[in-house]
Amino acid sequence: MKRSLTSIVAVAALALATSACGGDSGTDGPIKIGAINGITGLFQTPEVPKAVQAVFDEVNKAGGINGRKLEFISKDDAMNPQRSTEAAIDLIESEEVVALVGSSSAVDCGLNRATYSNNKIVSIPAVGVDATCFSSPNIAPVNPGPFKLITAMLYYASETLKRDKVCMYYTVLPGSGGGIETAIKEWTDITGKSLTVKDLSVGQGDPTPYLVKAKAAGCQAILYNAQVGPWFAQAATQGMTDVDFIMGANSYTDANAALIPAKINAYAGTEWQPYTDATLPGNERWSKIVDANKIQRTAFSQGAVMAADVFVEVLKGIKGDITRESVTNAFKNMKPIQYPMVGTPYVFGPGNAHNPIEGSRFVKVLNGKWQVLPEGFIVPGKN
Repeated sequence: MKRSLTSIVAVAALALATSACGGDSGTDGPIKIGAINGITGLFQTPEVPKAVQAVFDEVNKAGGINGRKLEFISKDDAMNPQRSTEAAIDLIESEEVVALVGSSSAVDCGLNRATYSNNKIVSIPAVGVDATCFSSPNIAPVNPGPFKLITAMLYYASETLKRDKVCMYYTVLPGSGGGIETAIKEWTDITGKSLTVKDLSVGQGDPTPYLVKAKAAGCQAILYNAQVGPWFAQAATQGMTDVDFIMGANSYTDANAALIPAKINAYAGTEWQPYTDATLPGNERWSKIVDANKIQRTAFSQGAVMAADVFVEVLKGIKGDITRESVTNAFKNMKPIQYPMVGTPYVFGPGNAHNPIEGSRFVKVLNGKWQVLPEGFIVPGKN
């Protein structure tokens, strides 16, 4: 029997309408949760979905949420824009996930923010990368992000280290220029201070001209975010042993610590408690999860555990059916959660922009290794 075009269209329309109301995966089946991660490509975070899955496995072993298991579906977008948009649509329309938890893609927020808003679904990324992760109504990462971190680094230089001449030598990644300017303005608004030098043209070539310029300007503290080895070798050659160099979280690795000459003062700002010390508040919970599941210890896996923990706590507070609508409402109306691995409480809330986590804890290189500094979290304007 042939089906008429009209009936086919009607069936398709019904399917689309059903999909648009997705996230209602019943009241006794698994609760589906999605994520978009960089597993391949230029920005790789394979430990993130593994750590989220480990937290959800723990919940499932304890009986789930109201007797329902958590089913986690991670999509690899490989930093490919088409794959990222297709992954978001598939998770929302085909898999009918109730939320996205623990995403760690470098392109997800910018490409999919409108999709999340149109479908009234929330995303709680483990790692927010670009500015749109922190300026969207339905996205709220669990990390401060690169721009709040810059504000904290500037504040640390001027208010904690008491440096009068603070300079910035940075490489600007595509799409991040506006975020850097916003971060500098926030520091200036809090402290009333301005940069002595701002040079956003640093690349991979010879660092000598930049360092000579910094010496001539009398820079006492320098924020820096590019290649570590050649920069600090040349800084040592230039005799810049009285300068405090402050790097972002991307430079906080054991390999980079080993590259810093002994007489150079090199610091790094972290987004969570420094992962190199498992005894710090909040790190015990994270290290237990990653060690038990043989997952790499990184700052990104800290964000994964935190995103999953926050999601589970909010889920436990939902009265009635757990659907996309009830989950979104729960996050929009949640009370702040004090999570010891970060400097400020996490809250989603009803606003059009979300950057709830602020501040940074700082580490310094000593004998080729990172040493946690005693000040605790530095939150601009609050300490």
